[in-house]
Amino acid sequence: MAAIETFGLTKRFESLVAVDRLDLAIDREIFGLLGPNGSGKTTTVKMLTTLLTPTGGDATICGHSVIGNPLAVREQISYVPQDMAVDPKLTGRE
Repeated sequence: MAAIETFGLTKRFESLVAVDRLDLAIDREIFGLLGPNGSGKTTTVKMLTTLLTPTGGDATICGHSVIGNPLAVREQISYVPQDMAVDPKLTGRE
């Protein structure tokens, strides 16, 4: 079983197809997702981290579906976006 698998993973925003039927299998290894601006990298990562819901297909993280069991997926991953969004009202402890 691959650590990350996608099966026809698709994301549409109205008439824009951001990710079109992505099939991917990544073993437990370091993996780089590269491509030009607008190629769907961020959208793919957001679907894999359950921040966006796919409009088609599915993906599994360590055997857990991002659609069927997003809480189990979140227990298996960490995500640090390029631009950190921190609430300025929070204390350091929070």
